[in-house]
Amino acid sequence: MGNENSNTHVANATGKPLRIYYHVEKMRLNELVVEGGAEIGGSVSDSGASLSGKISSNVKSVFKPDSRIRYIRLPANDYCKFSGEGELFVCVFVEDNHNEKACVHTISENFHIPSDRSFIVTANHNIKFQKYDAGPWIDDEGNDHRP
Repeated sequence: MGNENSNTHVANATGKPLRIYYHVEKMRLNELVVEGGAEIGGSVSDSGASLSGKISSNVKSVFKPDSRIRYIRLPANDYCKFSGEGELFVCVFVEDNHNEKACVHTISENFHIPSDRSFIVTANHNIKFQKYDAGPWIDDEGNDHRP
């Protein structure tokens, strides 16, 4: 059961846009996206022919596009409030600056946020709980993460 008067906020101090999936239960990353590429080059000279190449791949964990898991897109150096939730599990990803549909880095998977606690995603991609009544950028230890 969600709490319609939730006080859970998130502040993005990473300097990059984030995508934050959230749910009241642990989530499962249920699709792997594999990106691959190939580069082949060659040359011919009096001493013979040579061929060189490179193959690369990248595996990313993402949610299926038709997933019913809710998410928010949080611009760099901004903060927002989650609506209608109590305790949450969050998966935090850094979005690609050039392709908002792609994520380039995983910060957390199923990080537990207790009911009515807020958190900060810091510049070095850590997650810190916000200090009560200190504003969105101050963590429990009193450190200011304001960009």
